[in-house]
Amino acid sequence: MLIAPSILNADNLSLGEKIKKATDAGITRFHIDIMDGHFVPNLSFGPELVSDFKREFPMIDAEIHLMSDNPKLLVPAFVKAGADLVELHYEAMDEGKLNYWLDYLNSNSVKAVLVLNPDTPISVLEKFAPKINQVLLMTVYPGFGGQKFLQESVSRIKEARQLLDQINPKIPIEVDGGIDGETAKIAKDAGAEIFVAGSYIFRNGSISEQINKLNEIIK
Repeated sequence: MLIAPSILNADNLSLGEKIKKATDAGITRFHIDIMDGHFVPNLSFGPELVSDFKREFPMIDAEIHLMSDNPKLLVPAFVKAGADLVELHYEAMDEGKLNYWLDYLNSNSVKAVLVLNPDTPISVLEKFAPKINQVLLMTVYPGFGGQKFLQESVSRIKEARQLLDQINPKIPIEVDGGIDGETAKIAKDAGAEIFVAGSYIFRNGSISEQINKLNEIIK
């Protein structure tokens, strides 16, 4: 089980300090949301932040959640910046382009992750399982932090776990959206192994205490 804090909900003016507190609490991976204002109606970070992150925290994984339909511009830029994992939305491009960019990530020794929005059939995973290292199931609609966990996500997590167990049981499922102490346990019991939490960690007092509480819940 793994917690990947989303820095989207951290205070930008003290971001380095917040990340350091989380790493001191045992965090080994951060979830970095990249929003282009087109695929989703919001803007966030760019490659320079990832480059700075890897310079300051070289042993910590940078997981790039690419909410963009312009992979040609952004995927190479984030690979160059030092991304350890890049997460591509099934909905952001046609399947031919998705196959191309998954191959690109694999050839550049960057872990490839397929992201599915809440309305996308779980069955599409079967086509791409040989090329991916992880699955990210959105448990909210992407674009903004602080949303409520969609209850229909539970059956989707179970369905994805059953499908992946038949194809490649080593592929873990990550969940993103509305993750807190209650929903993390629900998602874990359904088959999730990696938990993206933003507001729960960075907007509820002590960062280390929130991480420790979440670790107790998912262990």
